[in-house]
Amino acid sequence: MFGYDLGIDLGTGSIVISVVGKGIVLEEPSYVAYDTESEKILYAGKRAYYLQGREPSGVQVVQPIKYGAVSNYSLACQMVRYFINKVLKKSLFKPRVVASVPSISTDVEKRTLISVLISAGARSVCLIEEPLCSAFGSGVDPLHPNGVLVINIGSGTSDMAVVSQGSMSQIETIKIAGDAMDEQIVKYLRDKYKLLVGIRTAEEIKKNVGCAVKRENDIVTSAKGRNINTGLPMTVEITGNEICDCLTPLFEQITAAATHLFERTSPQLVSDITESSVILTGGMSQLYGLDTLISNALELNVEKSARPNICVSKGCEIALKKMRILDQYGYSFKTTEEVGTR
Repeated sequence: MFGYDLGIDLGTGSIVISVVGKGIVLEEPSYVAYDTESEKILYAGKRAYYLQGREPSGVQVVQPIKYGAVSNYSLACQMVRYFINKVLKKSLFKPRVVASVPSISTDVEKRTLISVLISAGARSVCLIEEPLCSAFGSGVDPLHPNGVLVINIGSGTSDMAVVSQGSMSQIETIKIAGDAMDEQIVKYLRDKYKLLVGIRTAEEIKKNVGCAVKRENDIVTSAKGRNINTGLPMTVEITGNEICDCLTPLFEQITAAATHLFERTSPQLVSDITESSVILTGGMSQLYGLDTLISNALELNVEKSARPNICVSKGCEIALKKMRILDQYGYSFKTTEEVGTR
C-alpha cells in the first residue's frame, strides 16, 4: 500500500485508522505495555489492553493519549508509529494525516500531537475537532447550511457542537465519558460492597448490564474481586439498575453540558436542530438507553449513528476529500517546522 492518506481517530480508549477509498483499516485499543527500565513498548493494542491489571514485574500498561492530549510523548510516538506501520506495511511514501482532537484542545496540545504524528511517519498533519469529524462521519454534508447538534461520547471526553456549513457554531467539551464511568463503578463497588475490582472488570460490568435509563426487566451480573477487609476473593451480584443509579451524576453532567450549549446557540440554529435529530456518536453512545436519556433531557429526537465508534475516523477520511471546503475555515496541513515543536 502506498500513496494513501490516512484519517486517524486518536481516542483515549481506541485508535481507528481509515484510508481514503478503502474505509476503516484498523481499530485497536490505544494502550501500550512497556518495559519500565528501557521505556520501550512490548505490546500495543488489544494485547496491552487485556494485560492491564495483570502486568508482570517490570512491565506497565498505560494510555499514552488521555482526553485527546499526549500524556507520554515517547510512548505515544512509539504507539502511533506501530499502528501506522501496521497499516502502510513497508511503504516508502509518507502519508498526509487528518486526525481528530477534542474541541477544547490548547495550541500546545495540538502542536504536541502534530509532532507525535510526524515523528510516527506522517508527512504533514491537519487536526480537526471531534464533533466536526463525527458530523461528517454520520452523513452530514459539509456544505449543508442548516444547524445540526452532534454529541460524541467516547472514553475520555464528551464532545458536543452545533455544526453548520462545515464549521462549528458552538462547542462544549467535558471530561466525563467512558473512563469516568468505569472509575465510578469501581468506587461504587468499593463503598457499598467493600469489593475491590480492576478497571477491566468495571468496564465489563458497564458493557454487560450498564444502562442510562432503568430497565423494566432488570438484569444481573457477577462482580468478582477482593474483599477490602479480609483480602480474600469475593463475588457479589450487581443489577443493571444499580449501575444506572451509580452513573446518574455523570449522566446529569453530560445533559447539563448539552443544555448550556443551547443557551449560547442562535435561535435560528436551535430551530434547525428542533426540526431534525440530535446525532449521537462515540463508543459510549452504545450504552443502553443513553439516546433515550438525552432525548428526554433535551426534549428532542436523538438519532444514534450506525457504527458510532468509527464515525470520527470516517469523518477524518471524508475531511481528506473535502479539504477545499475546510480550507476557508482555517484548516490546513502542517509540518513539525510550521508548528515549532520538537
